[in-house]
Amino acid sequence: MPVGPRDPLVCIRTVQVSPENQAAFFAWIQSNRELRQRYGILMERILRPADGQGDWLIITMWESEEAFEKWLVAPEKPAVDASPGHALVQFGKIKRYDTASGY
Repeated sequence: MPVGPRDPLVCIRTVQVSPENQAAFFAWIQSNRELRQRYGILMERILRPADGQGDWLIITMWESEEAFEKWLVAPEKPAVDASPGHALVQFGKIKRYDTASGY
């Protein structure tokens, strides 16, 4: 099923989370959920390797590319990035994906 250009933007990034920081990292994600929802995040999934080895994936879905761009320059974002929770993990680069098909 083809989809149009107004479909949500999906972003994927890798992250390294040490076992001792997992609970605090999840709490940090949860603590800024409402803020990100105000800027148009629709969904966030954090995937860890089934074998426990390697990078984790963070998959987010945004209302649009424009919504994601607004989040990147939001006045609140520097405080989120400077918070102790952000320093708990090593983030990889964000890769953006357009929806090509799906159900």
